[in-house]
Amino acid sequence: MMKSLAVEATTLSAGMMIKLKSFAAVATTLSAGMMTLKSLAVKAYCHFAISLLCFNVLFDLAFFGIPLFLFYKMKLLSPALFLHCTTFLINWTTPIVLAMPMVLSGTKLYCNNIDLLVEAKASESSLLLANHGSRIDWMVGMFVGFAKNLGGKICDCVRVGFVCEAMIQFLPIIGWYRRLVACDIFVWRSFKQDATTIQNNIQDFIAARERRILFLSPEGVVVDFGPKDFEYDPFDYVLTPRYKGSLCLLQNVKGPIISVCIAYVRDGKLQNCKLLSPDRVVPDIYTLNEGVGGSPVEVYIHLKRMEIAQDVSDPKTFFLENYKEKDSILKKWDEQLLAGTANSESWMAQFTPIESNRLEYAIYQIVHTLLMIAIGITFDRLGALARAFGILFFSVASCHTIGSAMNSTSMESVPFETGIKAVVAYWLKAKAH
Repeated sequence: MMKSLAVEATTLSAGMMIKLKSFAAVATTLSAGMMTLKSLAVKAYCHFAISLLCFNVLFDLAFFGIPLFLFYKMKLLSPALFLHCTTFLINWTTPIVLAMPMVLSGTKLYCNNIDLLVEAKASESSLLLANHGSRIDWMVGMFVGFAKNLGGKICDCVRVGFVCEAMIQFLPIIGWYRRLVACDIFVWRSFKQDATTIQNNIQDFIAARERRILFLSPEGVVVDFGPKDFEYDPFDYVLTPRYKGSLCLLQNVKGPIISVCIAYVRDGKLQNCKLLSPDRVVPDIYTLNEGVGGSPVEVYIHLKRMEIAQDVSDPKTFFLENYKEKDSILKKWDEQLLAGTANSESWMAQFTPIESNRLEYAIYQIVHTLLMIAIGITFDRLGALARAFGILFFSVASCHTIGSAMNSTSMESVPFETGIKAVVAYWLKAKAH
């Protein structure tokens, strides 16, 4: 009898174990399914956010930017008046560019020297020399330029311009806007060969008394591996800065020249860690938007005033010493994060958070949308606008998806860049063979 009961109990126990394992398998499957659904939802949000960004910028460019540019070219607007008008337009467009990736997605910004940043914004012209640790450095620059409250210090919106590679101006929508409205400095060959263009651009803004912060990442495309022709150890976290011909920039700005070192942190890990690390991630617009799923990017901005003699003839040492310091800053970040002390009071005491006004950004986005709807209704083209947005969403999603598959990574500094660069790279590779 006892033996029979024992056998029955064993059978029941085994049955319960099978059921529990079955339930566990079902739970695991459901959990994996939920994670997949969440990933798909976040990706759809990213495509929608970037499509909305493009749609708003394209609208502003078509209705305001291109007419202003044509009036200027026809000499109906003086250079000074054109710059004043485009500054007004940029301040109208900037919040809808930043709203979803920088604000609504939870991106957090911190700065170690708010006073220096306020001084740069108040100056007639200033120059920020930043490491190139991501594909969204330009968004960080625009965010601090537009911010009216920096760690409790009230300041004006200031136009931010960029010194960037010439190809950017040909990329759809954002590139066109930066060329026709923002008047960025596009370098075709080198600082030295394009010195006249750079000087004229800077002097145009100074003559018009239009304040602007110039943002430049002077890093070259050659990584610091192998023997060097200068007495510096190879950099581990940053690329070699391009210094030849840079005097045309350093000696023309009238305000402070500021070293900017940006550390990007996500889920407790330094994204722009060692150049050769398999864990290195280059954040882009999609990375920022993915923050809506619960893993926002934290941006830590290190500022330091740079002193350069006006009679300097070779800025080589000036740049290389600065990049040696930036390499050291990122190394300290890596060590702090690996040791789990990056959130300690002693480390974080150097930073002041830069808060964003979510309500202000939301209002800009709503007003922008209502204006587009009103114009669509006025000209009986509301349906056409809706179809145009649908086409744009499909274009953004397909271009990024195909490009990411070809490149095995996302490289969206501006919309469509992932797909365009993937196709160009494939064409060059095919041509080489």
